[in-house]
Amino acid sequence: MTEPSQKDDFVVTNHPFEGLKDGEARLAKAKIALQINRSIRRMGLTQREAAEQLLITQPEVSMLANGRLSGFSFDRLYRCLQALGVDIEIRLKEHSPRDTAGCIYVK
Repeated sequence: MTEPSQKDDFVVTNHPFEGLKDGEARLAKAKIALQINRSIRRMGLTQREAAEQLLITQPEVSMLANGRLSGFSFDRLYRCLQALGVDIEIRLKEHSPRDTAGCIYVK
């Protein structure tokens, strides 16, 4: 591995979706999908078994496992979490400074 020279340009971001359209929402979905996948592994479910429990198809479980989330709304992801026995807590608060749009956080 080589050391970067001063001529190299680096873009430092807080997350891989920063600067993209709906970047905060994309990051939140990725974190939710990660939790779904962790729960599926922890329970020892196959993709077929997970699909039955989540009431989705096996190809959709594969999409979740591979981070292809464009076909999943937040509501649908929340239902998957609930089907796996994961509690969901949503907290709303005023965003500061007020002249910018609010953010989405998943912890």
